[in-house]
Amino acid sequence: MLGQSIAHAEVRLPSIFSDHMVLQRDRPLPVWGWGAPGEKVRVAFGRESAEAIVSEDGRWQCTLAAQGMSQEGGELVVSASNEVRLRDVLLGDVWLCSGQSNMEWALGGCNAAEDIRGSDFPMIRHFGVEYHFAATPQQDVKGRWLVSKPETSHGFTAVGYYFARRVHQETGVPIGLLRSCVGGTNIECWMS
Repeated sequence: MLGQSIAHAEVRLPSIFSDHMVLQRDRPLPVWGWGAPGEKVRVAFGRESAEAIVSEDGRWQCTLAAQGMSQEGGELVVSASNEVRLRDVLLGDVWLCSGQSNMEWALGGCNAAEDIRGSDFPMIRHFGVEYHFAATPQQDVKGRWLVSKPETSHGFTAVGYYFARRVHQETGVPIGLLRSCVGGTNIECWMS
């Protein structure tokens, strides 16, 4: 029975790959996921595409050539026995916002009602990693990409939001914030 479920496994991506994400501009773009062993996977985004074969352990990875900044969201398509389409994907600068409570502190926890009302920045995106404590490294995280607007920005890391807003206003570059932080944790928790 197990062999049947593997043979019919659909190609899938980790949650960091989803609608509204920001990918790093001007750098090769690794894309990875899971599928049925031996299956051919094709990834296309912008003017680039790449292929991979799913390994025996069910994993695959390919790398798209570097592309420049985008001002409009595009579609990233992963094709195998099924197709996954990610919409409104931007190329810009991606920043990891990690650490303890100072980075975890949300914009909604600040005295920032005016800033939240004025947070309509469609080229600023935020991915918040949900809490999941584990004793071993994990293959995936829970979270989703949100576009900056008054209805969503209250949950963004405040430090990250103010940084992203300033950089975006000064440069026009789309900004992706990856928030992975937990208040009160020891530094050893963040190291291999």
